[in-house]
Amino acid sequence: MRLGLLLTALLTVLLQAQLAYGQSDILTGEDIAKVLVGNTIQMNFRDSQSDFRTQTFHEYYDPDGSIYGMVNYREQAGNLKHFVGSWQVKDGKFCTSVYGRDYSCNQLKPVKGNNFELVGESGVVRDVIIYEGKHHGIE
Repeated sequence: MRLGLLLTALLTVLLQAQLAYGQSDILTGEDIAKVLVGNTIQMNFRDSQSDFRTQTFHEYYDPDGSIYGMVNYREQAGNLKHFVGSWQVKDGKFCTSVYGRDYSCNQLKPVKGNNFELVGESGVVRDVIIYEGKHHGIE
């Protein structure tokens, strides 16, 4: 029951964002925070030179500004690397820092349902899914 209510709330926020900005518009940092905070994002990166080399990231965005994540490298089956970071909304953008790196700011573009494109400084990631709450064992 709780899962259904939370999923409904998440879908309502997503729908409001899509109605306010249009299906193809990029969300503001504040709207990205409304969608991501308290939830987990999954991103799949494929190496441009090899389909075998892929990375799947799961990042949970805590309301306190922390990021708890893990990454799985396909070529190292079964090995998960955990990491922490932080997030903030700065100048209308959603910015993250992991592995002690400088903050990088990204934008999120709704595609369909809970699927998104991540538009960042290094390009576009098209395979982005948002899961309700903590997902895939992130603790």
